[in-house]
Amino acid sequence: MRKELVIDVSEIEVRAALLEEGKVVEFFFERSTDLHIAGNIFKGIVENVLPGIQSAFVNIGLDKNAFLFAGDMLLEDKEKPRRIEELLHPGQELVVQVTKEPMGTKGARVSTKITLPGRYVVLMPGIDFIGVSHRVSSSSERERLRKIAENCRPQGMGIIVRTVAEGRSKGEIEEDIQTVVRLWKRILEKAEVVAAPAVLYEEASLIFTLIRDLFDEEMERVWINSFLAYQKMQDFIESLLPGFGERVHFFESRENIFEHFGIEKELARALSRKVWLKSGGYLVFDRTEAMTVVDVNTGKFVGKKDLQETVLKTNLEAAEEIARQVRLRDIGGIILIDFIDMNKKEHRKQVIKTLENSLLKDRTRCSVIDMSDLGLVEMTRKRVKKGLDYFLQEPCSNCKGEGKVLSLETIAVGFLRKLEEICRNSSAEFVGATVGSELKQYLDEIGGKFIERLERIYKKKIEWKFDDNLPPRRYSIVGVGSEEEVRKRLEEIA
Repeated sequence: MRKELVIDVSEIEVRAALLEEGKVVEFFFERSTDLHIAGNIFKGIVENVLPGIQSAFVNIGLDKNAFLFAGDMLLEDKEKPRRIEELLHPGQELVVQVTKEPMGTKGARVSTKITLPGRYVVLMPGIDFIGVSHRVSSSSERERLRKIAENCRPQGMGIIVRTVAEGRSKGEIEEDIQTVVRLWKRILEKAEVVAAPAVLYEEASLIFTLIRDLFDEEMERVWINSFLAYQKMQDFIESLLPGFGERVHFFESRENIFEHFGIEKELARALSRKVWLKSGGYLVFDRTEAMTVVDVNTGKFVGKKDLQETVLKTNLEAAEEIARQVRLRDIGGIILIDFIDMNKKEHRKQVIKTLENSLLKDRTRCSVIDMSDLGLVEMTRKRVKKGLDYFLQEPCSNCKGEGKVLSLETIAVGFLRKLEEICRNSSAEFVGATVGSELKQYLDEIGGKFIERLERIYKKKIEWKFDDNLPPRRYSIVGVGSEEEVRKRLEEIA
């Protein structure tokens, strides 16, 4: 499968898109103002133990205590089930890993079953288990990798061999295992000396996490618009896969890299409630507290033969697009799909098979339940972090949360990115802009330092003023040119 990775680096945000066979299938974001803690390891303190729900709340140093369920605890004696009140008590210190990001009013979910990802393996301290990624389809290769893991596995630790290990030598896999074991020892050493609550391990930056988790022989090209990051990526990839560094390309154009590859349109489409299919049918995505509901409609598609063939074709196309959109939007939890009713049993089986096959490309675990007579399909997708809409949007203040608008931070980031593009592409010495009240507040509290950084990097003067005639979240680029000329325009507005 042909894959490409496009990375857009700016001073305030790094965003990336994974393309498979030319189609965008995943988005990734990292903002300097955001807290991404899934995978991080903490030394925490037990605050409360709740026998009634067999859970505990653990202080890991965040605003909200983390939630630890009894089933997520690593037990020394696996033959003897024990209740949470027998395992933990308030004030007790323990090492936990975040398995789910904080969402809404809920704190992070944590586990004492630690997993440490390397390039070719995932290390599981204290767990007696050997596994091979289900994406390694060859039975002989799976057996070879399993034997290597068995021979190299450290005592008292489990190993999962990752998909990228396919075809790798015993020496390469063994070296990766030793690297992750050394990391685990450093984490334990740190846990001995620091006071709880404390961070013991943080996931790498987004760029290097993407290379570690996504880069393999199928990755034909990586495009990145930062020359410094481009050089670092080449060196990193060469250390992992000698000879593959040449697949990283520096995007030299002044054009927005996401615009150039048509990714901005896909991002907007992934935030839309309605998604049109090529045939003329369409999907509607609605999120509730308990689940996400997807409705399939024939729309403009009327077919050429009979009704059942029209319905089948729409449902088959919808099944493929739903699998892509679920991955693109990073939808987790329960998903209910309302396909168009089909009378023929073989048609229903065909649609389910298409959905299951399309979901095999998803790196996140999915499970599909059979279709009911009403054409309803239940599926689940493991929720690890916030979905795309939660990350980029917030409830609309005007409609009391019934709809959604772009969040203030997303608008502010867009404004700062626009300033950066102007600074990068213009020889003018001065840039002037006006902003609405809410955007002014954001710049006063957070965004001002990024403007100062842009001024230092590009040797330009950037000045912005509040304009009460603008809507609260709008901005306007007043002028780009000489300081005298642009200041005059700003004074006229003020």
